[in-house]
Amino acid sequence: MDTSNLMLDRRTLVAGAAAAAALAGTAGIAHAAEAGKASASQDGDGKTPAKADATETCDVVVCGCGASGFMAAYTAAKDGAKVIVVEKGQDMTAPNGVWVSGPFAVGTDVLQNKEGGTTLTVDDVFTHVMNYTHWTPNPALARRCLEESHNAVANLEEIGYEFKEADFRFATPFHGEKGGFHLITTPIDDRPGLWTDALASVGAEVLFSTTMTSLVKTGDAVTGIMATASDGSTLQIDAKAVIIATGGYLGNEDLQERFLHTRDLNVARGGTSLCTGDGIVAAEGIGAALEKTFGYCPCEYGGTNDKASRPAKQDKFDQNYAFKFGYYGNLLVDAEGKRFLNEGLLCDYPMSYGSEQTLHNNPWYAIVDQTYVDAMTNEGLYAYMTSRGAVAGDQDDPNTNWFIGNYFKDRVLDNLPADIEEGLAEGWLWKGDTIEEVAEAAGLPVDTVVATVERYNGYCETGVDEEFGASPWYLSSVKDGPFYITQNFQSAWSTFGGLRIDDQCRVLDADKYLPIEGLYCVGTEAGSLYYSPYYDIPGYCYGLCIDSGYIAATEACAFAGVTA
Repeated sequence: MDTSNLMLDRRTLVAGAAAAAALAGTAGIAHAAEAGKASASQDGDGKTPAKADATETCDVVVCGCGASGFMAAYTAAKDGAKVIVVEKGQDMTAPNGVWVSGPFAVGTDVLQNKEGGTTLTVDDVFTHVMNYTHWTPNPALARRCLEESHNAVANLEEIGYEFKEADFRFATPFHGEKGGFHLITTPIDDRPGLWTDALASVGAEVLFSTTMTSLVKTGDAVTGIMATASDGSTLQIDAKAVIIATGGYLGNEDLQERFLHTRDLNVARGGTSLCTGDGIVAAEGIGAALEKTFGYCPCEYGGTNDKASRPAKQDKFDQNYAFKFGYYGNLLVDAEGKRFLNEGLLCDYPMSYGSEQTLHNNPWYAIVDQTYVDAMTNEGLYAYMTSRGAVAGDQDDPNTNWFIGNYFKDRVLDNLPADIEEGLAEGWLWKGDTIEEVAEAAGLPVDTVVATVERYNGYCETGVDEEFGASPWYLSSVKDGPFYITQNFQSAWSTFGGLRIDDQCRVLDADKYLPIEGLYCVGTEAGSLYYSPYYDIPGYCYGLCIDSGYIAATEACAFAGVTA
């Protein structure tokens, strides 16, 4: 029996219509928050809130069915709770969580059964993560996520997921005998069905294309949510516990600007995002505290530009190849025409060490010459780098080996000449016979660019980067015309940051920083989980999502008095 069709037929809604209206601008955000406060005050006085067109009751309502929301819903329902899930997408293909590569986890059977076993411990990872982040996330929560990570992975195995431990394409602190990255080997196209069947098997009801618009608060406790249907009708879901899992604010430029001070983050998966910060706005409206750290998970496959017809998307090579100039280890400058980072970091560590500076310097510009273009077109980065001494494949010595090298092996940008012509026509790529000509065409300060190129070429000749210490492998001289410049904006998988939570994933109030009764937050909107820039451990975002979902579900069930 196809239960997914039954759930779809039950209530078909327009994804995000009400939330988009409520969050249309900065003024709309402020209005939504004030409206939430007023509603909370009414409910706290014992008055009945505006009557909904329909009302449902459950133990736990989960707002969002991405990685964290799915895990929360499945775990809570399996533990005996009556669960209702509201999901903006029209079906299970919408959430990002079904498309990811895999989570990082500790203590799983996958690690124990890998060849040679594992020596990885919670202490190993906790110490590394807290030192890397300068103890910015909630330490108790960070440790608890690691301690519960094997349970979250076990739940995914239970629904039919298969994993293998694998070294990722980026250098990771844990590989070889330790491991930790759990590559999902289950075909992507099978995963939405597994999620749908799993929730149906434990009796969780999913309302697709449903938008959570506000929280219902009675006294000091959150007692449910309001949601909006495709026909404009409203639904009130009364619940003993509410779990916010609405996935961040990548699809809301106003919140991007508020939290990240940019409106230019491209959505890597599909070009649009249903994640418009609904949970953050709703919780803030009833007095929840925000965390201080906000960031994003960058797309590691290349830059992008809103003028481009083929920007960075889900796969590595489905974009205009010229965007690889923004990542492939060559001269990068800011809007002033100055270098702003060690370019090798963006190539080797695009999601951690390289990401923050590209956000600070959006847009950034890549400058290459014809020799570089010819090398990428005919040889590819791997052959180009290794011919200059780069050693790929061995991660044990960061001083002598090119971590990401093997990922680029046999990847030749053979369509680059045609893609350059496309970029020229679309207006985000410029070409000139001289550095002066191409800098002027790109609108960059000509004298500064000329001086930057001259200084950079000197580093290429000596093999020593006196500014930022880039490896000579990434010092690609800019001497042989014609010359090219691309304008790059950052592309992202998701945002980080939002509500302040404790180690039980309970949302804290902004007054005394105590838990708001009945309200939990998980995943990328849980600000206390994350750090900016992104963690240097592959799979850590997804790992935290499923870990926090598992924790919130167990805590919500205990609070609701549910027993399996």
